[in-house]
Amino acid sequence: MTHTRKPKSVQLAVISVWIVACLAALGSAAEAFVTIFGRTPLAFGGADPRVQLVMLPQINQAELREGAVGYLVDIPLWLRVLCATPALLYIVLALVAAFLIARVLREISAGRPFTARVRKNLLALSFLLIGAGLLYGTLDATANRAVFEVASNFGTEGFPLGADYAVISTDAPRWPYFMITSGVVGLALSSAFKAGGRLQEETDGLV
Repeated sequence: MTHTRKPKSVQLAVISVWIVACLAALGSAAEAFVTIFGRTPLAFGGADPRVQLVMLPQINQAELREGAVGYLVDIPLWLRVLCATPALLYIVLALVAAFLIARVLREISAGRPFTARVRKNLLALSFLLIGAGLLYGTLDATANRAVFEVASNFGTEGFPLGADYAVISTDAPRWPYFMITSGVVGLALSSAFKAGGRLQEETDGLV
């Protein structure tokens, strides 16, 4: 039995896809860790691992009043988990997208660019990018709104975010427009691959 070897360019492309995906997942994992636990994993020499509130992805500015002390870990845990959900979603998205892209590249390198498997993987990747992009934006907008409401709730005892802040401003919700657009482009490409598959079948029938 003979085995076709993948071109080195395709092997390099697959490796590059996985490297980029793993780096993206690692970055999002670090963001999620800091957001949920309110601490940095890179505190050395006995330094205080607690991070400031401004490290919350949805916070644009957080300035303590003179003499006040406050950290991200001081805000409610449920709020920190909610704010970390976009980063957690991105970890799954990056790895699944890399898996689908790698499958498409392997099929193309084997000389089967118009097979049903390629089209199915392209469709799955497209719907993944569109769906995950919309969900990412929705989760970030929900977290952004929750932070704003908690920060504005001065009816409870103490400070709503655990410390006396003179200025707090939330950032605009992060909508991954490029990701969603890439998914739409992927749908168009899958249609083109489907047409190419029909053309190839017609050509093969004439031989």
